Amino acid sequence: MKAYKFRSASQLSFALEIIFDQRLYCADWKTLNDPMEGMFAFSVPAGADRNVVDIAVQGIVNGKTGLRVCSLSTTFDCHLLWAHYAGGFDGLALEVEIPDDDPRARHVTYGGVFAAVNDINKLPDDIARDVLFSKYREWEYEREVRILQTGNYFDLPTPVQRVIVGHRMRPSVLRAIQIICEKQGIPLLRTGIGDEGIDADVIE
Repeated sequence: MKAYKFRSASQLSFALEIIFDQRLYCADWKTLNDPMEGMFAFSVPAGADRNVVDIAVQGIVNGKTGLRVCSLSTTFDCHLLWAHYAGGFDGLALEVEIPDDDPRARHVTYGGVFAAVNDINKLPDDIARDVLFSKYREWEYEREVRILQTGNYFDLPTPVQRVIVGHRMRPSVLRAIQIICEKQGIPLLRTGIGDEGIDADVIE
């Protein structure tokens, strides 16, 4: 699947790491910007043994320990993504290819403030992953695809597919990105905004 990683102009070193090292950094899930990240509501079955429930909840908490996340989007044409993650169009979006069959990558599901947990029979580690693949519906505009693993880096199977720069990128920075993309053989595009929304045109 195609996915996009946004970076502001002040974070270009991180973007270059993706381009040159062909890998994505995964952060500790507790450092992400959603304060409700990883929170869940556990529905206790009627008549359930309290000790069994406590053990299950603790297993979920333990299952989240050590997991790391890389957040991407399945779209680049969202004003809010550029505003929040690409410096208000002064940065860029990197288009990468994530294998569809990689179990570490999954589309985020959106729902209530707390991830709903209601199956006590699932393995705690599986439930922990379900929790971290869930977000509050107000984040739905991000159309997030998330990589969840224990390692610091996710190796990309192919090089960066395209670089899309924001229309507010400073000319000097744009020239540097042009040189890099030319050397790496990566198509370079620039955003434009019109009545139909955001598009991206190739920079000649």
